[in-house]
Amino acid sequence: MDSWRVLVADTISGSLLADITPRDLPSFTRKITDRGQWTVNVVPDDRANASLDLHSLTDVGRSTWAIVYGTVVVQAGPTWTHSYDETTRTLSVSGTGIQGLFDRRVLRAPVPYTSIVNPSEDVIISGRSLRGIAREIVATNLAQSGYGLPIDLPAPETGTHTRTYQGYDLAMVWDRLDDLSKVINGPEVDFMPYLVPGQNRLRWHMLTGSPLLGDQQTAAVWDYGGALSAIDLDSNGAASPCTRVWVRGSGTERGLLVGYATDPTLIGLGFPPTDYVNGDHTSVTEQKTLDDYAVAALTQFSAPTETWRCSIRIDGATAAGVEVSPALGAWSLGDAPTFGVSGHPWIPDGQYRRRILGFRDNDETSVQLDLEPTPAAL
Repeated sequence: MDSWRVLVADTISGSLLADITPRDLPSFTRKITDRGQWTVNVVPDDRANASLDLHSLTDVGRSTWAIVYGTVVVQAGPTWTHSYDETTRTLSVSGTGIQGLFDRRVLRAPVPYTSIVNPSEDVIISGRSLRGIAREIVATNLAQSGYGLPIDLPAPETGTHTRTYQGYDLAMVWDRLDDLSKVINGPEVDFMPYLVPGQNRLRWHMLTGSPLLGDQQTAAVWDYGGALSAIDLDSNGAASPCTRVWVRGSGTERGLLVGYATDPTLIGLGFPPTDYVNGDHTSVTEQKTLDDYAVAALTQFSAPTETWRCSIRIDGATAAGVEVSPALGAWSLGDAPTFGVSGHPWIPDGQYRRRILGFRDNDETSVQLDLEPTPAAL
């Protein structure tokens, strides 16, 4: 029977260095276009860990810890913090996915450094699809001397889009990827960790959506009361229903660049008009990019959202052990399986497609799903 385990690898090469025995179930989150996180508690005095040099295995950034169920790596990335509690004699180690490294790397051209304000430091990507631009952002960073990582990049993809990233902005690679994912048809991004068969090595696949990741029409089904647990529901109208959006760009006062989008449909349905202002993109200098952000926000906040919370069994089986749904490793982030609901005290009986944005630890036999919020009926 498969079980949880923790492996340690060298971040730069991916070579596996150690097999850790954790004190309890590791915690983790992994989500589309997100850095993710993980925490592992270890008792160094445990005889199973006695031969390990945990001081070197917790070197910040240099060591990567991987949380694995069977052969499926659910999260893996560099260590960033650790603490030791003498009372419980427990070492607590935490980190992010490999994305956390890109949150600490400036996007600049892979040329010998002169000055960050020199035009040679700028990254100009042209003739690419948006997916292709995401790929080139990462490839450009990895191309710098000493910056390589064990990441499988997707193939280059041509298109009609262009992006210019000035070095003097000192923007982080991850911020540029995150910004790109938020424009209309911007690609979702994931770095999926995996163990290389027969090589004692850890690597990551960089995945880019078109613009979404996963299979939106997957035949996978989870039935309420089967491999699917209790379902909790939240409805949120904090920023919706919204009829107008402004997005702040670069500049100030009369010289401020602003993206704008509006849709009066809700007013015609009797809803009072409301406005939304987004100030997350003040470094953007292209009008079309700001307008794309505005359209995306208007779409997102056109109605209240309904979010389900539930957990699924790792083995895809019922409590009686009958396999009825996909097991961990047989479904992917971005998939939109069908959730069969019958007899729920609030949700009407029916078949509902809900998209998997992420997942996290729950208990030894199940994981909790982060499902995409869906528009509530108006």
